[in-house]
This record gives sequence, C-alpha cells and structure tokens, in this order.
Amino acid sequence: MVVPMTTHPPHRDEIYLKLPIAPLANHRLWSEPEGKLPAALTKAEASIWLKSLQEGGKKIIGVELCGPGDILASWPTTLSCLQALQQQLPQTPLSLTCLGLGGGDMYPDFLRFGVSRVTLLMDTVTPETATRLYAWIRPGKKTIPLAKAVQLLINQQAETLKNLAQAGIRVVVRTTVQQGINEGEVRVIARQAARLGASAMEIDCGDSEKTSLLSQAGVYLEVAAVATDQELPPPGFPKSCPGGALPIAVAGRPNVAVASGDGMEVDLHLGQAGRLLIYGPREDGLGCLLETRVAPSSGSRQRWRRLSEILSDCFVLLASHAGEQPRQQLAENGIRVLLTDDQVEGVVDTLLGGGGKKKTCAS
Repeated sequence: MVVPMTTHPPHRDEIYLKLPIAPLANHRLWSEPEGKLPAALTKAEASIWLKSLQEGGKKIIGVELCGPGDILASWPTTLSCLQALQQQLPQTPLSLTCLGLGGGDMYPDFLRFGVSRVTLLMDTVTPETATRLYAWIRPGKKTIPLAKAVQLLINQQAETLKNLAQAGIRVVVRTTVQQGINEGEVRVIARQAARLGASAMEIDCGDSEKTSLLSQAGVYLEVAAVATDQELPPPGFPKSCPGGALPIAVAGRPNVAVASGDGMEVDLHLGQAGRLLIYGPREDGLGCLLETRVAPSSGSRQRWRRLSEILSDCFVLLASHAGEQPRQQLAENGIRVLLTDDQVEGVVDTLLGGGGKKKTCAS
C-alpha cells in the first residue's frame, strides 16, 4: 500500500524557498553535463533575496539549502548561511539537501543551527549501479578511483542517514530514476532507508512508471513524487523573480547599471566590462540611458569596493556572468547582481517598473 507523504499546499503568499548556496561539487552523474557549475548565491545575495520577498508580502514557511554543488562539500559556506538564517528567520524551519558524503559526524552542527530535515540524494545501494550513475566522486579535495569511491559513498550515505535519524532529524531519501539503470532498485533503496531510520522517500521519475514505483516504495516508507513546478527560482534573470523577488529601486538608488558591449544585449562578464551603461528614470518617469561610467581597472586591489562607490545610485547591476567576490561585495553595499543574456531594453524596462506599461527610451 502506498503511504502518501502529508503535504499542505501553501497559501499563495507563503513560500517554501530553496537557496542554492553551495559552490563546490563532490560528484558528477554521467547524465549531467561536464563543465563549470552555475553560480551559487552568496550569503549577502541570499539575505537580500529573503528581505525582498518579505517586503513583497511573502511569508517564508521554510528554507532549504541546496546546490548547485553539494552543501557538505561547501561546509564553511553552509554553516555561515545557517547562522545568518537563524538570525534573519528565527522561527522558520530549515532543511538541507545533500549527497550525504562525509555527513556522518555533522549532526551536532545540524542540531545547533536548527536543521529539522535533511533530504538525502540516494539513487542506489549497490556499487555496480553506482559506477553506471556516477562519472566521478570526490570525498575530499582529490578525486579517487571510482570503484573505491562508490563503495565509500554507499557506506557513508548509510552512516549519515542512521546518525541523523538517531539524532531526531527527519531524513527524506530522494531517488532519481534513470531508465535502464536503477529503476529496479527503488524497492531495495526504500527498504534499506527505512531500516536505517528514514522518515519518507521522494521519487523523481517519469509518469509512466510513477504509480508502480510509488507502490513499491510505499511498502516501507511514506512516499511522494518529486514536484518542482511550484518552486520559486533564485534571483538571476528577472523573469525568474516573480512577486517580491525582483529588486526594486529605493530612496537614493533609482538606477540600473548594465554590462553590455553593444548596448543591445547584456553580453559582458562583469570582470571584463570596462564601462557600464547607467539607466534611470527621467522627470516624466520614463526610463532612459543616462550615461556611461568607467569601471575600475582589473589591477585595483579595492576594485569591487570602488565599483560599489561608483554605482552608489544603482539598486541593481546586470551582467552575463559575475564572480562570487564582486557579487558578495556589491550585495553587501546594497546592489543586487542579476545574471542574464537578454536584451537590455526589456530587462531594464522591467526593473524600472515598465512591465509592458512603459518603455525605455533609446537616449
């Protein structure tokens, strides 16, 4: 019998928020593309996002720290963010999503910072299947041979699950099904997870196999299919920032800075931008290109602090890419960095309050 997980759809003004704050990875699946991870939110960016949501009338009913890397591989960052969240949202339930690698002894920190739930990414319990799922696994700073790494992962996932459950932390196992590789292990994963103390299981799979797999796992645990359609994406491209998540102008900061080479698209990495376009409202409220400003040179030791001063009348900066250090520095000085490759006019119009009702003028 399938035992469904108890869920209560949030009110439209309530948000369960995922914060991708982990910059470092400790594994890669064969199904994932090679290359650099997407940028993680810095602590300052996450704090500003939370504040903007609250000021927009949203009630944050839970916060989950997650990727794009792994929160255990990025542990100093994770601890710093947990501490900040305790201060900013003292009554809000906190949770983590991780692979579980190296997490067996971390439960005292979880308890100290109020973590009430951990989602454990467990896609197999056998070394043979693990070698078909993982391209590499890195328990520390060095990648070790896969045959050794997969057994270490399986052992440490079990230890992490058991220790967290014994400490009173709710553990939800999340299994992503890959056709032809691990769909036959769902029942075994559920049985072992239940034995180790897991409270529930989430299954990410295709619609055609959903009913069968939920039934198999439901013999041992509360189960549910993974649903992401209601998740609020983090700030970046403005279309991903509905409601109160979109940065807005404040007193003394009415303008938008843009890193663009051609003036048409946001196409420059912030570190490569020698000049920035400054858009803002004129007397009639219409957004216009006001001027260009020279960005500090790359050799400056105080480059990003100086840039914050240059952009002291801006509430947001648009760039195609930006490193963690400038984003952190700018966020601490009240300037949000939004990463996008869209056309300048459309994004600026949205940020300056046009939203289809006004248009940004050309000059």
